[in-house]
Amino acid sequence: MELTSQQRAQQYASARKTELNFERPLGEGIDGRVWASAADTAVKVFERHHNYRLERESYQRLQAAGVTELRGFAVPELVDFDDELLVVEMTIVSPPFILDFGKVHFDRRPEFSAETLAEWRESMQELFEDRWPEVRLLLAALERYGIYYLDAKPGNIMFGPSS
Repeated sequence: MELTSQQRAQQYASARKTELNFERPLGEGIDGRVWASAADTAVKVFERHHNYRLERESYQRLQAAGVTELRGFAVPELVDFDDELLVVEMTIVSPPFILDFGKVHFDRRPEFSAETLAEWRESMQELFEDRWPEVRLLLAALERYGIYYLDAKPGNIMFGPSS
C-alpha cells in the first residue's frame, strides 16, 4: 500500500525527531503539500519524483553557489531531503521571496515557439502588471545558475509589504 503524503511527512519528521503541524499546511497544490516543523522549517512532500528531483536539485545548485537571495528576493535554503520519501526540508522565508522549483529546466532554455513565448510574456505582464520588469530580472538571475523557472505566478513570487 502506497503511503499518503502526510504519512511520508510523518516518517520523515519522526526520523529527524521533530514534529510537523498537520492542522495548518503552509501550502498545498498539484505537486505536493508543505507543513511547518517544530524546528521552524518547511517540509514539502512531493507527489511525483520528477518534480521532487527538480526542486531538490535547484536548491542544491543555489546552496552550492551560496545563494540565499536573488535581486532582493529571499530563496529558501535546503536543510535536508529524503529521496525515498520525496521530501525536501527548507528554511521558511518571508516576502519578498521566490519558491517552488518543481517546474524548472536545467542548463538550457526550453524550446518554445515565438508565438508561445509572446503569449507567455503577455500573460506574465497581466499577472504581475507593473512588477513584471522585476520578475523578469529575477528569472534572469536564476538563469545564471542554469535554472530556467517555469512557474512564475503570485504565490511563488511574492513582493514585500512595502515594495
